[in-house]
Amino acid sequence: MNKIDYSDRCKTYTNAMLAFGERNQLIVAIEELSECQKEICKVLRGGEDYQHLAEEVADATIMLEQIRLMFNINDCVCNFMDEKIKRLDDRMKGSCKNAKPD
Repeated sequence: MNKIDYSDRCKTYTNAMLAFGERNQLIVAIEELSECQKEICKVLRGGEDYQHLAEEVADATIMLEQIRLMFNINDCVCNFMDEKIKRLDDRMKGSCKNAKPD
């Protein structure tokens, strides 16, 4: 669980966007997502630096939260997440029905 609540994070994000500019924050978001992708690839190749992976996931998540705030799409993102998680859950239920017993 986060020690810094969402409203406090949003204040910091807003300050960052004002200080550095939205365009620059979007560039940083692209960079952080790329670094996260790179760490996932390293894990798939047999690397086990999960601490660094966690750090890159945190960086990417922070930037994604900034994007949600920047474009005022948080509620929309949450709605899509709910739909997609429900669809995944439904697929998993169907998948379990077709699974062979051990």
